[in-house]
Amino acid sequence: MFSRLHREPREDDAVVFLVLILLAALPYLNTLANGLVYDDRQQILENPYVHNFRYLGRIFDSNVWSFQGAQGVSNYYRPLMTLAYLLCYKTFGQLAFGFHLMNLVLHVAIVLLVFLVTERLFANRLLVLIAAGLFALHPIHTESVAWVAGITDLELSFFFLLTFLFYLRLTDTGPENVPSWLSYVLMLLAYCLALLSKEQALVLPALAVVYEHFYRSGRSVVPFRRKLRLYLPLCLTAVVYVVFRRLALGSFAPATARRAMPRSGVLLNSMALSGAYLRKLVWPTHLTAFYVFHESRSLRDPRVLAGLLALALAAGLFVWLWRHARPLSFAFPWMAATLAPALNARWMPAQVFAERYLYLPSIGFCWLVGWAVAKLWRKAQSEPRSASKLLLRQGVALGLVVVGCLCAILTVERNRDWRTDEVLYRRTLETQPDAQLIHTNLGVVYSDQGDWAAAEREWTLAMGPGRPYSPTLNNLGLLRKNQKRYSEAADLFAQAIHSQPKYMDPHRHLAEMYAEMGRVADADREFRQAVTLAPLATNARNSYGHFLLQQGRISEAREQFARSAEADDNWEAYDNLGDLDLAAGDPQKARADYQAALALNQIDNHADFGLAMIDERQGRIADALREYRAGLETDPRNAIALAAMQRLSGGGHVHKPFR
Repeated sequence: MFSRLHREPREDDAVVFLVLILLAALPYLNTLANGLVYDDRQQILENPYVHNFRYLGRIFDSNVWSFQGAQGVSNYYRPLMTLAYLLCYKTFGQLAFGFHLMNLVLHVAIVLLVFLVTERLFANRLLVLIAAGLFALHPIHTESVAWVAGITDLELSFFFLLTFLFYLRLTDTGPENVPSWLSYVLMLLAYCLALLSKEQALVLPALAVVYEHFYRSGRSVVPFRRKLRLYLPLCLTAVVYVVFRRLALGSFAPATARRAMPRSGVLLNSMALSGAYLRKLVWPTHLTAFYVFHESRSLRDPRVLAGLLALALAAGLFVWLWRHARPLSFAFPWMAATLAPALNARWMPAQVFAERYLYLPSIGFCWLVGWAVAKLWRKAQSEPRSASKLLLRQGVALGLVVVGCLCAILTVERNRDWRTDEVLYRRTLETQPDAQLIHTNLGVVYSDQGDWAAAEREWTLAMGPGRPYSPTLNNLGLLRKNQKRYSEAADLFAQAIHSQPKYMDPHRHLAEMYAEMGRVADADREFRQAVTLAPLATNARNSYGHFLLQQGRISEAREQFARSAEADDNWEAYDNLGDLDLAAGDPQKARADYQAALALNQIDNHADFGLAMIDERQGRIADALREYRAGLETDPRNAIALAAMQRLSGGGHVHKPFR
């Protein structure tokens, strides 16, 4: 049965909390040594919104990819994720440790909330402990915790549970309790934060309605008006969010990735997905970062049949629990409501099935396991005592230890897959060899390492049947450009643009290629298109600025570098602004530019040499020597700097440009 809602402190609370903290934290300690992988680089290292508080308003009134300009137009709204990145970036900079620590702390906090919510729902202490412990250790959670971008599901779960906890407190009585009005305020504040974490929080009012009318203790004697007063604020908040979301993004529903899928197809695939998710909850093996979606088109599809079987078993268990242990049957509405948004394949992005979507729904599964274990333990403890019951107790205890250790080991091992991009992509392709996106990303890793042959191999594998993938076409075009095979490169860039017209990168690369070929007008046109599509793209503006410098268009070049620095502080823009200011005879402004560059990149030898030249011209020989030495630490063969050092040491003066 449901427990009393007012929680009395227990003597063993401190020990229980400590054990849960250890269970939640220890298996994930090795994530603190992991790097930024997958989307993390774009969302953190290349995202101006994360680097400066001046974009705070944009975080809340635009989608999460809007920093990419026209290319980033989507309905993916996660303002709390970007805000968390901003705060973490300001605290830890680009250090991945800080972002992983944030995820780890959130996971620990969620485990404690699972304990508190479960304790308020169920009177069985052992059930509560088993459920919270299993949630802490379940390997299906590794993607949400080990991947920095998994913070969306962590934030959602934290504020979702906090909202539900405050909701349960609305009927608390007793002098020690938080006043009812304050519970309302705290509940609504937590719910607003849950909605700003992920739209999946919209299902919470429905859960509150189900709980209030079918599960709340004493529900039969509570007037309808009082029940309505408890959950109506949540419903109204959800409506306000939907209206705000439509005003902020112009629409609410995710961009339809599979417009051609009929409603019957949505139903068939939802059954197949349900079976796959339940299977991963029960047997969390062969975990991977990307699952290739294969559409189910017939009721005879084995995946659909497996899903139907799993749903039938779940429905049977729900009916049995409703009749014999009704409180536990609440686990099924919980799982169904929180997983439902991820079951519409027509709405989902390229990755239809993802382990992280199970983070919040898995709480219901943990309740069921906790109940089953507690029931077995109670049976083993019942009178009269016997050898068989003693054996059952020992078996249950041993089973808990074995399952707990296996879960912890699987979690630790899975965390290692998220160390680097290369490790993650290679491991993913072991189980999903047809993953086009992963082949493309692995090719980028190889190209960054200078292994262009391996990169070409991966990009060629990514160019499989079906719709061309713009990033792959762009990458192959860049490869051909570097090989001076300009005709092939131009064709690939054109295909990338045709496939995704608002994609900035092929325009930039095409412009750079035209510049190499001496096609000035064509290069200028493509550069303009690139910075129009992505106004905050510093790489496009800096590249355009260099092109304009080569054409002698100094004022236009200055504008591009200035807008680059304004979009997102970057040392390359400040270096070029420093050069322009120095050439224009404004050493004071040039000094400020170079100092700004060094503040962003302490090994920027260009800025060191620029400051050295300014000091030299102003007769500050000791300062000039110090700056030249600093630059030579990272560029020890710079002939001009070495000559300057020799002349300055001998009392001469050098006024030549250093680059």
